[in-house]
Amino acid sequence: MRRVFLVMAACCVFASPALAGGGVDLFATYGEVVESESELGLGIRVSLGGAHWMVDAGFAGYQTVENFQIIKESPYENEDFKYRVYDLGLRYVFYDEFHKLRPYLGGGASLASSSATYARVDNDLGFYGLAGMRYGKTPGIQFMGELIYRWAEAEVSYSLIDEDDVTVGGLALQVGVSFIF
Repeated sequence: MRRVFLVMAACCVFASPALAGGGVDLFATYGEVVESESELGLGIRVSLGGAHWMVDAGFAGYQTVENFQIIKESPYENEDFKYRVYDLGLRYVFYDEFHKLRPYLGGGASLASSSATYARVDNDLGFYGLAGMRYGKTPGIQFMGELIYRWAEAEVSYSLIDEDDVTVGGLALQVGVSFIF
């Protein structure tokens, strides 16, 4: 067991230069969940990287869209649709850590995890793109605001006959706090 901890400690020491400039974002989000239905949500993102390029891994969960008819002409009109999304991507920050105001652009892959009350919803891989800005000192606490667009197409089915593709995601506003190390 000691060896495992020693190996983990050695990895942390050797990886510490790559972690400089990374951080954790905690944010509130409001955006499209499914076909022009918008909801509030919460999310977290972990970033690793240097002064300009960052690798992001994030999660956002939205409130349930209630009384939504996923497939038109289906017998189930009162679907409760849940949407969770996992993001993995790259981000480019335009100014170095000496500027307080730092705009950025990014994008990557999204895994849309959706579920409904009566229907079977297959998770699907999609994409996302974002544009945002941070304000604050580095290292330290920064405030962030960004627009993000997520897109994925999920297959929804009640039986073998009732199948349809539904677009999940859309444009969202995310506002929160970043802890930069």
